[in-house]
Amino acid sequence: MQNHWLLLGAVLLLGAIDVTSSYRVWQLAAANGRFAYDMYRTVVSEANGDNVFFSPFSISTALSMTYAGARRQTAYEMCLVLGYCNFGFSVHATFRATLGSLNYGSGGQYILALANRLFAQKDFNIRLRYKKLTAIYYSAELQELDFEKHPAAAADYINNWVEEQTHDKIQDFVSEDMVNNAALVLVNAIYFKALWKYPFNPEGSGKAPFYLSATEWVDADMMEQVGFFRYSDMNQLDCQILQLPYKGERLSMYILLPNTVDGLASLESRVTFDSVVSDLAMARMEEVKVRLPKFTMSLGMKLNKVLQDMGMKQAFDEMNADFSDISPTVRLYLTEVVHKAFVTVGEKGTEAAAATGVIAMPTGIFNFKYFTANHPFLFLIGDITTGSILFMGRLMKP
Repeated sequence: MQNHWLLLGAVLLLGAIDVTSSYRVWQLAAANGRFAYDMYRTVVSEANGDNVFFSPFSISTALSMTYAGARRQTAYEMCLVLGYCNFGFSVHATFRATLGSLNYGSGGQYILALANRLFAQKDFNIRLRYKKLTAIYYSAELQELDFEKHPAAAADYINNWVEEQTHDKIQDFVSEDMVNNAALVLVNAIYFKALWKYPFNPEGSGKAPFYLSATEWVDADMMEQVGFFRYSDMNQLDCQILQLPYKGERLSMYILLPNTVDGLASLESRVTFDSVVSDLAMARMEEVKVRLPKFTMSLGMKLNKVLQDMGMKQAFDEMNADFSDISPTVRLYLTEVVHKAFVTVGEKGTEAAAATGVIAMPTGIFNFKYFTANHPFLFLIGDITTGSILFMGRLMKP
């Protein structure tokens, strides 16, 4: 039996579920949410104090397509890490409901597009049932390329597809060396562009200190507004949480701001998906004076070690990985899990947008809460309808 490797990619860019499926969708969101926080803690432990940004949903989607072809110990480790062990085969149908809702639920208020694609070596023997599963449940088309004889052309083809899906913001996703002699490349791409429901007034923006530590700071472009937002003090985590909705109110950014300048490390060690859900349930509408830095991140990372540290070991083992439900004749194992992300946040929204007009928030009586994000914080972007955490990161330095 011939032995080949499989490359897994996840790409992202920031810029109606029926009653019978909604419960399972929320169960999947909880599983993906716990996976997101587990991955976040693992990633930041190796980030050396740098900014972090990734899409747990994008990574979960790409891994779920791979999990569909795993068997025995390989599948067991993947289901433990991803949190899918209680789903069985229904995890794929639940993904289809989630992806369908996310792709078609904007109502023209924002752009959120998700795309999956399988790139296989020409004449590679893929099980028909696997091709049908990924097509039906993930809308993943199969594209044959020649990784063996023309790896450079294959890499260019994949990169062009990724650029098209992310409106040219993610480029050079894979290299010729990465795909040379690959058997199968699975890619998930997300493009997101939205305006704040309540834009920041550019006249309120200006330079102000952003504290990297108690003794060190840098100048940052700070935005400011006063408005009514869901807000919680989150005393059990020693931080504040603020929900900033996008137009349409289905998607929001959530910011977890430590109460002290150097409190992020402590927050990261204690925060969990369940603790945030619990505290969000306690959040109330409050009048809040918000100060938030503009920021842009463009980050790429390989997740091999991260996933192995989380317990997904056998998938990367050339001798023992079992993806025999993908191919009956070729042994596959994971060599690379590649992830690239881009995000920009400004007065108008997330990812620069040519929308006209901004709203100046009147201040009224000065009894509002203060939310001053002038030191490192954790943030995420979530979908209220499905409960999915789409993006997650931390800002250490604007």
